[in-house]
Amino acid sequence: MSSKADDFDVRYRDAGETVGITGGRSGGSGGYGVTGSAVAGSAVTGSAGNIDYDLGYDANGWDTNGFRRPEADHLDTPSSAAVTHDARAVGAAGAVGPKTAGAHANGTRAAGGHTLGAHVAGMRTAGTQETGRLDWEPSPPGRDDLWVPGRPGTGRRGVAPSGPQRPQGSRRPQGPQGPQGPRGPHRPGGPRRPLGPDGLSGPGHRGRVRTKVQGSWWRHWTLRKALGVLLASIGAVVVLGAVVVAVAYEKTPVPTEAMAATSFSQSVVRSSDGTLIGRFGTTNRVMLAYNQIPQKTVIDAVLAAEDRNFFNEGGISPTGIVRAAYEDARGNDGSLQGGSTITQEFVRNYYSGIGTQQTFSRKIKEIFVSLKVAKEKSKQWILENYLNTIYLGDGSYGIGAAAETYYGEPVSKLTVAQAAVIAAIIQQPSTYPLPQYRAELEARWRYVLNGMAAIGNLTPQQAATMKFPIPGDHVAQTVGSNIWDPYVLDMVYNELVDVYHFSQSQIYNGGYVITTTINDAKMKALYGAVQQNEVEMAQGGVSLPNYAQVGAVLENPANGAIEALYPGPGYPGSKYVDHDGYTHEMTAGTCKKLHCEVNMAVYNREQVGSSFKPYVLSTAVSQGMNVQTSTLDGYDPLWIPPDTQPDTYATSTKPADSYQWDQVTNDSTAENGPFTPTMAMAESINTAYTDLWHKVGGAAVAKMAQLFGVNTTRAGITGPDAMEDEAGIALGQASLTVGEQATMLATIDNGGVYHDAHVISSITQANAAPTPIKITSYPVFDPGDPTLNAEEATQVQYAMSQDTASYGTAPTAALSNGQEIIAKTGTTNTAQSAFFIGAIPTQALAVGMFTDLSDQSLPADLGGNAQGGYGGTWPASIWHTYAENEFVPLGIEPFTPPTFTGGAWNMVPPNLRVVPHKKIPKKKHHLNGNPIGVTGTGPSNPDPLPTFSPPGGNGGNGGNGQSVNATAVGGTVGGIFAGLPATGLLARRRRRKRGPKRG
Repeated sequence: MSSKADDFDVRYRDAGETVGITGGRSGGSGGYGVTGSAVAGSAVTGSAGNIDYDLGYDANGWDTNGFRRPEADHLDTPSSAAVTHDARAVGAAGAVGPKTAGAHANGTRAAGGHTLGAHVAGMRTAGTQETGRLDWEPSPPGRDDLWVPGRPGTGRRGVAPSGPQRPQGSRRPQGPQGPQGPRGPHRPGGPRRPLGPDGLSGPGHRGRVRTKVQGSWWRHWTLRKALGVLLASIGAVVVLGAVVVAVAYEKTPVPTEAMAATSFSQSVVRSSDGTLIGRFGTTNRVMLAYNQIPQKTVIDAVLAAEDRNFFNEGGISPTGIVRAAYEDARGNDGSLQGGSTITQEFVRNYYSGIGTQQTFSRKIKEIFVSLKVAKEKSKQWILENYLNTIYLGDGSYGIGAAAETYYGEPVSKLTVAQAAVIAAIIQQPSTYPLPQYRAELEARWRYVLNGMAAIGNLTPQQAATMKFPIPGDHVAQTVGSNIWDPYVLDMVYNELVDVYHFSQSQIYNGGYVITTTINDAKMKALYGAVQQNEVEMAQGGVSLPNYAQVGAVLENPANGAIEALYPGPGYPGSKYVDHDGYTHEMTAGTCKKLHCEVNMAVYNREQVGSSFKPYVLSTAVSQGMNVQTSTLDGYDPLWIPPDTQPDTYATSTKPADSYQWDQVTNDSTAENGPFTPTMAMAESINTAYTDLWHKVGGAAVAKMAQLFGVNTTRAGITGPDAMEDEAGIALGQASLTVGEQATMLATIDNGGVYHDAHVISSITQANAAPTPIKITSYPVFDPGDPTLNAEEATQVQYAMSQDTASYGTAPTAALSNGQEIIAKTGTTNTAQSAFFIGAIPTQALAVGMFTDLSDQSLPADLGGNAQGGYGGTWPASIWHTYAENEFVPLGIEPFTPPTFTGGAWNMVPPNLRVVPHKKIPKKKHHLNGNPIGVTGTGPSNPDPLPTFSPPGGNGGNGGNGQSVNATAVGGTVGGIFAGLPATGLLARRRRRKRGPKRG
């Protein structure tokens, strides 16, 4: 919509020419003249150059901005001069004479007065200024002409005082100027020049009357205007800034990930009793849940130190910033205050992408994220993560680690004074813990106590009377204080990698709490048993040489947990008891000689001798052999057919075609004839079990070993150097670990159900679900029938129950309370290694003793005993020492009575099954058995078929036992070893520092 000023501007400019000028210059030259008659409606012309196009007045004298026309404010008459302008006269020039133009309808003017147009409202008196009312009147319909505002005739370039009127269209030179011409005097009381269309006193702009017109507001400044503009500008900036802030706030996301380092924390390994075994990683941090952090001590102290209004504020605190500035200016306590809230400190240290640079953009981002975190997260969540994240000096991260570092206590046991010290350290964690900054720390500590009193956590009297608790230096140990801790820590690491597939980063920085199956008391007892027997060896005159080592593993049959072990004498720097019973510090040189960093219990591989025979027996039972009714061929010597001929009988004479046949001998020529499986196990008859191996097959025995948990590839049974088709397998020429032997025994002990041997019982992490424990379990003898599996296991238990009988190979291992045990000895030829494995229903313990090199043997008279190198001597003695201290106090634990299933296997050739009884002299214990290839003295079996006694008749060992006549007993005492092929000895040294993978 356009205003009348717009219309006037356009239409008046279109007129293009001035008409009716009297006594002034033409419209084209910038003046304006008027001529007219009230009666005749004379035409009036004006110049566009004299029109203020910013103004347009309506019929009532109002312009488009709401201001009245200047003349309209002081008119004497209600009517105005009607002035018309004929648009069709555009371009015609005209002039009027100096006389008054037009006729006066209501009288005449006084002397000196001038009139313009036709006046209908009367006359003015002499000496007064006459003005004409400038009115807009609408054009009649169909007309193109404009109504031009009337104009007073006086003033510079106005109408001359006299002169005849010239016809329209003619021009004449301008007449002389009147008294009120340019620069003329202004007579008092006389007529004044009229106001021009622009509100001025004529085109000469003299006698200005100030009126409010469009555009003039900006040209005239006052203090009030300037203040208004300033405030309006500030308001606009504030609004614009608020919009910018709102947009930036919405576009600033809370980082989705925390900085990796904030979650870095050492993984802690503990025994089943909670004792520290060791730590992985370098970041000392103890992750705590909110409910594990004491409110009245730690939380109150931290809030008093860092953010007293934490629970009542948002993410930022404007008052806190002002308070900090005020306190810093005063400097009362000598410490600087911080304006950031706990939420801000947490955000900058926890979230990735925030940083700590001193830049405006980073600070704004920190504030925005803090506001959002405060809105999205609970105060408890923020405080929990803040207290777990902050660095508190001396390598400790988080309040839990700081409690242990400075006071050697868990956070739950801190006193108020101790908690206040840790809260004070938050401000300067790198300097306050140092001795030279003790005064500053005490000042800050006092500030924290005063803050606690101010917010009501303490009374002023309590705060004033507290004594400063000096922080100590309790930096967390990487390895525990027990001599076995380094070995266990290594086992835990390997299990985490091999079984749970943890990466090193997870282990070192994951903050896991790993609880092991290690029982501190049992570990101490087992170490004590080994050290006691080593001292006894020294006291007997022949100490255990430095090239000989001991390994032992105690396993829980019910779940496979390794509860104790003897892995070695200790790492360098540890205190250890040497073979002579003296305590020394392990040096690097001594460690090298003893291979002290090799875990002899679970990672060192050695030939196990006759302690491998239970694998062969278990295979036969799983294939349907009845232990009670079967007979084995124990003649000496015996030629064993290859396992590809399972139905071929062994023979005491060399066959015509002996290709792939193996000759085997027993420890004594007196050990000769048929044997029951139980007697052959107790007396460790080599020929009987190698013949049984050939019957069941080498591949089946290897499979059974795998089911029992043996890594058959590393043992040399299967794989590139497989010896599964060699008869020497039955006699223990493969290299197994002490731990694998313990697991085999534990599986038989547990009713034939296997469990992975393991040392990890739980893996937890703060604010996360526990890691599921991975333990594989399955039945070994008959996977498809649990009942039959258990029954077959009882048969193997029964066959192994006589080893500690007086006629067995380890009578000295029998327990004083008559507790029945299942056991087996093992000794290699030349006594390079010796084993004893024995179990009660709830515990299985395997002990091994071995040398470093294949050309070295255990001393034959070790400890002053003529049979010192046998498995039934010192290994059995170590086992017995531990068992007397740990098993006997448990009371008698009965085994499950055997259930005999399967059929009777008779491995003796038919022509040798009935022979006369002969009394055999008692066997002497010695190391030199019959060499391979030497024929024995011929068959002579004191009792060709086994005889049995009722349950309990087993020589005082409890449970169901198998009896033999006195002649047989006398001929079967002693440690029995196998004469092994030379090629088997070359494979016996297989050591590694870490365990095999499982799972």
